[in-house]
Amino acid sequence: MRPDRFVDKVAFITGGGQGMGQQLAVDMAREGARVVVVDIDVQGLEETRTLLEEQNSDYLIIECDISDDVQVADAIGKTIGKYGRLDILVNNAGLLRNATIEETTNDLIDKTIDINIKGILYAIREVTPIMKRQSYGRIVNVSSITGKNGDNSTTFVYGASKGAVITITRSVARQLGPFGITCNAIAPHAVMTKMMYYWDDAKKDAMAEKIPVKRLGTVKDMSNLMMFLSSDDASFINGEVVNINGGYYMD
Repeated sequence: MRPDRFVDKVAFITGGGQGMGQQLAVDMAREGARVVVVDIDVQGLEETRTLLEEQNSDYLIIECDISDDVQVADAIGKTIGKYGRLDILVNNAGLLRNATIEETTNDLIDKTIDINIKGILYAIREVTPIMKRQSYGRIVNVSSITGKNGDNSTTFVYGASKGAVITITRSVARQLGPFGITCNAIAPHAVMTKMMYYWDDAKKDAMAEKIPVKRLGTVKDMSNLMMFLSSDDASFINGEVVNINGGYYMD
């Protein structure tokens, strides 16, 4: 831990009411960041609030549906209203449902695209003029192994949405790099969060055996990587999609 790595930095984290986003919010705050945590899950937000209170963090909690562009704009407006700047955007929120191709309804397609693609587009669009004025910004998106390699255990629209995140990341990196803003993504696999509800113990054990490091991923693993990409240590990394899966998938 480096207590001063994010001092004077404001980090806006979506999906911060549980899992990776919650861990990231706590870890960034511990290293000096002023964290803005947004989620649609009110109970999860209160859990995050408790964790941040326990370490006397400087934070802002906002209930927000990232698939609604008005709510996203409002949340970012509240951030600027309180802190006057926004340095780090982590697009962590996502929707994952287990379904065959035949079981994938129009509603599931729409919800997945609205959250996993549109939510990221809305947030990046809103922070861009702010970061340009600052001549500084770090954007980190959460993609997935499914966006690179496809998947046979989740609905096929999920992999499509995470592939789109990769393309968004590269486009934003090219367009905003000249303004002191980097954009990167992580591509996790086998991380045990609530989203992995459909993996039973037998599947978890079998997957761990297939991973070279012989274990499943943790939210702390993900937070460590997202913090690095959000930091000045990663200032010459731009447009990358970093695999984080214990060696299960390499490209």
